[in-house]
Amino acid sequence: MYGRSSGRVFNVINVSYIQSRTKRVWVRKPLGSPMAKSKIFRIAPKPILPDDEKAEIKRLYDNYKSSMKSIRQYFFEQSLKQAESGEVAQMKHRLEEEEHSRLMEENHLENEKTAILREERLKMQAEKTQKYVLASLIKKEKEAGLHDIQIEAFLAKQMAIPFIKPENIENAIEEALANPVNFNFAIDLDGYVYRGKETSVEKIPEDKRERLRSI
Repeated sequence: MYGRSSGRVFNVINVSYIQSRTKRVWVRKPLGSPMAKSKIFRIAPKPILPDDEKAEIKRLYDNYKSSMKSIRQYFFEQSLKQAESGEVAQMKHRLEEEEHSRLMEENHLENEKTAILREERLKMQAEKTQKYVLASLIKKEKEAGLHDIQIEAFLAKQMAIPFIKPENIENAIEEALANPVNFNFAIDLDGYVYRGKETSVEKIPEDKRERLRSI
């Protein structure tokens, strides 16, 4: 149709057109080209099928799926039978049994080692706990003994303080009236302390005055 250029048309794959002597011959749109602007908003009409045709298509599709599933299951069962009855399968089964026995024996030995290590660890932990408890008990006994000593010393100190007893209450009252105590005091700018409310500075010699201690 196009003379010598027809061979070139069918050999070219990814070019948009081929220049001929008379006109351009379009081959196809390049693979990376986008959709044409004239077809961007074009919506292809959805084919409308009758209900009976849809039902028939669905029936055929369901039959196809069921048949293919049955065939696959049949081939799978046949392959299992051949695999179980074959010599290779028996040898494989025997090797698996031997491997399983070896692993079980290895697991048994490992469990024995782990049990021995566990017993040693528990024994060491029990000894450590026993030592800790014993040390705690000794410490508590020492603290209790020290507390008792402190209580006894406190009681002895309290007992040494002279208390007013019922039989000595009259003497204590007479002594308190005879020797009144005044807790008032004054401090001057030099740090001297003057006890009493009516104490005169001139009556106390300078060498007998009480002075605050510097911290």
